[in-house]
Order: sequence, then C-alpha cells, then structure tokens
Amino acid sequence: MIHGKIKITDLSKLAGPRNSLLKIILIAQLIVVLCVGAQEPGGEVDLSQPLTLEQCIQIGLEKATSMRNARLNLAIQELRVKTARAEYFPQIFATGSYDFSDQIDFGFEPENYNLGLRGQYTIWDNGQREGGFAQAKENVNATASRNEGIKQGLILDITQAYYDVLQSQELVNVSEQILARSQENTRRTRDFVEAGSLIPADIATAEVREANDQLSLLNNQNALQIAQATLPRLLGLDPGVLLTVTVDESYQLYQERGTIERIGIPVEEAIQTALDNRPEFQELQSELKVQEWSLTLAKLQRWPRLNADVNYDVNLDDYLRERENFSDFRSWSAGVSLNFTLFDGGILSNRVKELSMQLEQTRENASDLERNVALAVRQAYLNLKRSETSLDISKAQVNNAQLSLDVIQGRFDVDKAILLELLDAQTSYAQALTNQVNAFYDYKIAQTRLQDAMGVVQ
Repeated sequence: MIHGKIKITDLSKLAGPRNSLLKIILIAQLIVVLCVGAQEPGGEVDLSQPLTLEQCIQIGLEKATSMRNARLNLAIQELRVKTARAEYFPQIFATGSYDFSDQIDFGFEPENYNLGLRGQYTIWDNGQREGGFAQAKENVNATASRNEGIKQGLILDITQAYYDVLQSQELVNVSEQILARSQENTRRTRDFVEAGSLIPADIATAEVREANDQLSLLNNQNALQIAQATLPRLLGLDPGVLLTVTVDESYQLYQERGTIERIGIPVEEAIQTALDNRPEFQELQSELKVQEWSLTLAKLQRWPRLNADVNYDVNLDDYLRERENFSDFRSWSAGVSLNFTLFDGGILSNRVKELSMQLEQTRENASDLERNVALAVRQAYLNLKRSETSLDISKAQVNNAQLSLDVIQGRFDVDKAILLELLDAQTSYAQALTNQVNAFYDYKIAQTRLQDAMGVVQ
C-alpha cells in the first residue's frame, strides 16, 4: 500500500524548453514516492480479515502483557549485568560545601566555601566483584529461560482459544443444520395433520423439538461470542474487538478423508524430549548457579576489602578573597583502606546457613521437577491417545446415526414410521455430529498440550 499525497499537475501547461527541467523534476519526485511506498513494510496484521493461527500467535507474542513484561524483565537483568561490570571501574565524586557561622568574634569567618573531587577504587575484594558479575549473568540466563516458558504457555493458551473459536463455529453450523431440519419437520407435520395422517398433538411434539433446537443454537452462538472475546484478550487486544479466524483445513481434510495425524513416538521418548527441551530445567539450573554464587558471596563477606582513596580539595572562600597563590589554598591526599568485619553478632554466619538451606531446597525442587514433568508428559500422552480413539468412535457414531436417520426418514415419508421415531433419530444424529466436532477439537488441543508438555510447542 502506498501512503502519501501526490499533486497531479496538468503537464500540458509545462510545454516548452523552459519547463523541460521542471517536468523532469516532477517525474523524478513521482518515481521516488512510488519507490518509497513500494518499499514500506507491511505493518500490522489486518484485524478485519480472518486470522490464521500463526498470525494470532504473532500478535500475541508482540502485544500480550505477559510477553511485554517478560521483555522488560530481561532488559532489567541486562542492566544489572552492566551495573555489576561497572564495579570494576573507579568511582569519582564531586564535593562541595557552604558553611555559615555567627562566631565572628572568635576568629572564625562568617562564610566558607569548599570544592573538591574524591575518587575511590577497590583494589582487592577477594573475588566479590567477579562473583557479583557472574551472578548477574546467570540471572539473565534464568530470565531468558523463564521468558521462553512464558512464551510457550502463551502459545498454548492462544492455540486453545483459537480452536475454541473454530469449535464453536462448527457447533453453530451443526445447530443451524439441525434447526433447519426441525423446522422442515414441523412444516411437514402440519401438512400431514391437514391431510389427516397425523393428529394435532404431533404438531406440538414437533414444535417442542424445534424450540429445543433453537435453544441449542442460541447456546452455541453465545459460546462463540465468548470464544471470540477470549481470543483478543489473550492477544493483548480489547475483548470488544471482533476477530474472525480462517477455516481449519485439518478439519476439512478429516471430513473428506476420515483420517488424522497420530502420534508416532513412544511415551518414554516423549518424556526424554521434555527433559531435554523444557525451559523450566534451564531456568532451574541458572537459579541453582545464582544461589551458589549468593552463597559464595556471603562467605566472601568475611574477607577484608582493600580500597584506594584520593581526595583533592580547594578552600574556595580564602582563594576568592585573596586571589593569589592558588596552590596555598588547595590540598590533596591519597591512601588505602582495609575493611573487614571483626564481630557482627553472627549475622554473616546466619546468612551463610540460610543460603545453604535455600540452595538445598532448590536442588530438591530440581529432582521433583523431573518427576512432575515426566508425569505431565505421560498424562498428556495418554489424553492424546484417548482423543484419537474418541475421534474414531465419534466418526463411527456419525455414520451409524446417518444411516439410521436415512432409513427412518424414508419410512416416515411413506407413512411407515411415527413422528417420535423420526425425532429420536434426528436427535441421535445431532448428538453424533456434536460429539464429532467436540472430539476433533479435543484431539487438536490434546496435540498442542502434549507438545507443550514436551517443550516443543512453537
């Protein structure tokens, strides 16, 4: 899309040699505008058009609050790395003071100005700066792994919400077909009553069934609206934004071929994949290293810290009054200081013990995480296998219900079956169609949940 405004000039007015240069300039400007417009990036996704799952995920990863906060957390940790690196450099301070006294009779000046510079550098701290810098970098790694977990969780939620919309759309389509059939039954029942083949009570039976189907359609339409409001909320958009999604090609292929993609790996391989890929493990390993560095730094607090200090001062008040011999009013000093704790009532010792116990807790959590992940993968794996079987069963139920309905419909058309039999057959067929839609999208969500449990959802 080309943006901008182009003023079209009547070129017939530019005839003549004097205006040749002007024509060339106008044409050149037009070409530049067209080229710039053609090179502009596509920009944001058009929300007025049906969205694919990939587009929904793209929007969510960019706009969702959880991802924005995750990026901010990573930026904060990267700033802390820079702060830890800055500990290797000296610190320079500017100092200034202004004193006022009323002790004039005792030889004191009523006002005094001082200006100076002070520098400080840590010569030796027994590795505390190195430990702080390494700890800051491990915090970055832990945050990056945590962000990957947040990303995968968001993709799972968006995928599920996306399939919820598709599922609700299919259920609305099924309900509309069922309601149309019920309305046709009610119309034909009235015709049969007028012809004397049925009694007026049959009309009431058909109308009750039609009203139930209308209520079912209304419930499914309401569920669709809720699903359409939930999806933009997960994408970081206003829930009032009406989003539409593209038709699921996998469901169409399933309807045409009756086959699905089945899991082809054993559960043990799925568990091993999870142990290799789940971001929680990388995060926990980084957190272990962070705590190990915290323990090391706590132990190093017992050791002395050697600092170099340099001061340069100017008695500005005396210099401004006499304005000569500047060197007489300035002074400097340099020295080193060694600081360490002789007695703190056990604070450092208690801190070391506390960090040691926290480190032990984290190691125990790491062992428990492996067991939890293995259990989660096994559950997701079994749920997917159950969903595959349920989908096969629902397909057989639809075929059987269709055959039964066709037979009873034919018998009813030649007055060989009663209305109640036809309505029961239609109810069974409607339930079978509903079960099939639910089974298919349960299967799709179960697929995504297993990928999430394995740490490979993208």
